[in-house]
Amino acid sequence: MNRFNQILIAALLVQAIIAGGIFFGNQPPAAEQLRTALLSADKNEVDRITIDEGDGKQTVLTKADGIWLLPDYHQLPADNSKVDGILARLEATSSGWPVATTASGRDRFKVADDSFQKKVTLSKGDDDLQTLYLGTSPGFRQLHIRRSGEDQVYAVKLNSYDFPSQHSSWLDKTLLQPEADIVSLKGPDFAFNRLGDDWQLIEGEGEAVNDEVDKLIRTLTRLSVHGVEDVSVDDSEYELSISAAGDSYIYRFYKEGSNHYISRDDFNEVFRINQSDYENITGLSATQLVKQADDEEKERDS
Repeated sequence: MNRFNQILIAALLVQAIIAGGIFFGNQPPAAEQLRTALLSADKNEVDRITIDEGDGKQTVLTKADGIWLLPDYHQLPADNSKVDGILARLEATSSGWPVATTASGRDRFKVADDSFQKKVTLSKGDDDLQTLYLGTSPGFRQLHIRRSGEDQVYAVKLNSYDFPSQHSSWLDKTLLQPEADIVSLKGPDFAFNRLGDDWQLIEGEGEAVNDEVDKLIRTLTRLSVHGVEDVSVDDSEYELSISAAGDSYIYRFYKEGSNHYISRDDFNEVFRINQSDYENITGLSATQLVKQADDEEKERDS
């Protein structure tokens, strides 16, 4: 082989190396090439979600008129942002490389048809769109998962606790909060109307202590319930009536041992609330909320 041919072959090799580098450099890593969307169903079509732990524990969420509800939990509203959020996370999750494809792998990672930690079924009406089997966790914020009808098991960036099987975990904790600004309220020994930025006493004598009334209003507007309690309460210890943008509600407060409860006249259920919220409301009376004339005189004299 003469010198010219050697140079020509070397030049061709260099060109091949450069071309190969450009081609493979533009290709995504093998793991990226294999990544596909975990969710095959259209999340916007889903109007029922069933979460099953396989031991009799099951939570069903249904969507009606754009609102998620808990049909097996007094037909109460679910936390819409939480439900929509988990559907969005499922849609954004990719499967990646499978970590197992055998029956023994499905059993080991607890994603088999008859041996799973959780089964999540997404449906539209009576038609099941997709079922996911949730299994063990290989690490922080990771979860073994398998799509129904497939052998592949994946490790994805999800948490099992994002799919609780307790109804109270999906409950809209804000359902007793007034939906509009409170314009009047009446308690055991006081009654106020809002007048601009201030509160006006409409029963009895004296002057509203605006800061204290506002604290009571803030507690109501931030009120959070923790679940429905199967308790029988005959007589309330404290009653509060409010009006907000044409809607009127009556709140009743109960205490039993270390537990604190609340009900509202438009719900049949009794809910559990924090001790602090209970005390911040029921601990208030005209003594704290109304300034008497003699109180003003005492302040001036002092």
